[in-house]
Amino acid sequence: MVRPLRLSFENAFYLIKYSMICQTYCLMDNHYHLFIKTTQPNLSQGIHYLNSSYTNWFRNKHQIIGPIFQGRFKSILVDADNYALVLSAYIHLNPLRAGIVRQLEDYPWSSYLDYLNLRKSSISNIDPSFVLNLIDNNTFKSIKKYREYVIKYQDMKDPLRESYHNIAFGSETFIEKIKEKIENLGRRREISSIRTIFKYDVDIIIAKMTQVLNIERRMIFYKKRGNLNRSLAIYLIKRFTPLSLSKIGELFKMDYSAVSQAAKRFEQKSEVNSEIKENIQNVITALKEI
Repeated sequence: MVRPLRLSFENAFYLIKYSMICQTYCLMDNHYHLFIKTTQPNLSQGIHYLNSSYTNWFRNKHQIIGPIFQGRFKSILVDADNYALVLSAYIHLNPLRAGIVRQLEDYPWSSYLDYLNLRKSSISNIDPSFVLNLIDNNTFKSIKKYREYVIKYQDMKDPLRESYHNIAFGSETFIEKIKEKIENLGRRREISSIRTIFKYDVDIIIAKMTQVLNIERRMIFYKKRGNLNRSLAIYLIKRFTPLSLSKIGELFKMDYSAVSQAAKRFEQKSEVNSEIKENIQNVITALKEI
């Protein structure tokens, strides 16, 4: 089994299933979710320690044998400054969505009560202050506003559905920084995880476009206003490869900021132009057949 790609570096924020040092946590019947900040690039070691320690304790307490957790832990790098609030709320809302309780205050196995300052936390390293300070610097006001926020968005959908290939979640600027790190990893050594997540490179996408759309390669790189083939290539390469905006810009001889705008404009056109939408879908279908 290919190991999942994990970017681990100092002062990184993660949303993790099976993890250790937390900003937010919620324990469920068969899993748990943590939102953590790493102080050292030792994510995997910390998770291994936590799982091993808990497994040994659980086995001894209940006199059982065999594994407690199934599979490897999952982690997503998070743009904490912009998305910590929504992710913290989503984690705390787990028992409500599952129908375990009607009010989150009735669920003791999460950090929600710690956020509302309704108890003295039994976990020494739980720190709600980061998330609460994003709302208001006044502690009393931030607690009140946080509770109102959670109640208001109790029907929210999983925000991580919008994550970048289940690797990172955040603003476009944040994602670009992560893509640059992935590029650097790829240059230093071949990583099977990168090949698994990004199955398509520029040459594959261009080849499929020429095949599906019955066009010549030069038509894709022809720099002319209104060249939809060029815009389609930019859109697909941005979406399906780990190339950063600057690298895509070099490929199409344009500024990196124009790459993002071109991809966004093309996506907007596809929403109102059925022919463009069909071309996108046909090329994607061909890519998935690889």
